[in-house]
Amino acid sequence: MTKPERVQQQKRKLRNYLLDVGLQLRFTVFILVIAVFLTAFLGYRIYVATQETTRIVTMTAAVDPASEQELRAQFLANDRVVLWGIVGFGAILLVTVTAAGIWMTHKIAGPLHNIGLAFARVRDNRLPPDLRTLRKRDELHAFHASFREMYEAIRARVLSDRDALEKAIAAIEAQPARTAALESVLVELRMLQRDKVESLSPQK
Repeated sequence: MTKPERVQQQKRKLRNYLLDVGLQLRFTVFILVIAVFLTAFLGYRIYVATQETTRIVTMTAAVDPASEQELRAQFLANDRVVLWGIVGFGAILLVTVTAAGIWMTHKIAGPLHNIGLAFARVRDNRLPPDLRTLRKRDELHAFHASFREMYEAIRARVLSDRDALEKAIAAIEAQPARTAALESVLVELRMLQRDKVESLSPQK
């Protein structure tokens, strides 16, 4: 696989996870703000406590001038380690929370995306039988099940209308003599019946 193909595949995978960018990013940013606030607050408290410990120890060590400089340098180094540890933990937390937020919201955005596609089909007078099913790890299974029942009920009504139209057309065509008005009605019924058949086809 060439490099452009790999880049394109990675972009396609990212688009598969970001089905509803607005919803997913708002939810992820909300979690990130909370995580950053908690990390900053706790990190600040830990750093302040570490500095206070360093100050007390260096003050205690002042009675021994020979070891004071060594202890001061050691505790200042420890303070830097704690500070960078907090920064590193915060960076790892941001990446982890962002990935987890997108992954979690994808399990909601995916079903909503499928339902939106089904709404578009109904709007465009397309009612094929292949309504997508959810994956086991998706959310909104109960809501999707109710939506599927509604979709199947609409499709069943269209099937019933198609059958009724076929019977009506057959009854009119069986008439040996038809008036102009009846011929006009027959034309309209045939057009309506054709629309019903096309709406039930897998592809329009």
